[in-house]
Amino acid sequence: MKFIYDKDSTPINGDEISNLIPSHIRTQDELNMWEQNNILQAEQKLFKGKRKIVLSIDFIQKIHKMMFSDTWKWAGKFRQTNMN
Repeated sequence: MKFIYDKDSTPINGDEISNLIPSHIRTQDELNMWEQNNILQAEQKLFKGKRKIVLSIDFIQKIHKMMFSDTWKWAGKFRQTNMN
C-alpha cells in the first residue's frame, strides 16, 4: 500500500500501515475521516445512557479500543513506538 500525503502531513511508516485494518484507505484525509467516524460511533455507545464512569487505565484502553478497533490492529493497547 502506498500512502499519499498532504504537504504538512506526518508520514505513516511501513509498520503502522501494516496495522491499518481497512485496505481501501490511501490518503491521510481518508484515514482522518475513517477514524473520525469510528470515534463518533464509540461516542454514541459510551454516552447512550447514564453511567458512573470511573477513570482508570482499563477504562481508557476500552475507550481507545472502541474508538479505533475498526481502524488499527493495536487499538486499546499502549504504543510501542514514539510518534513525536
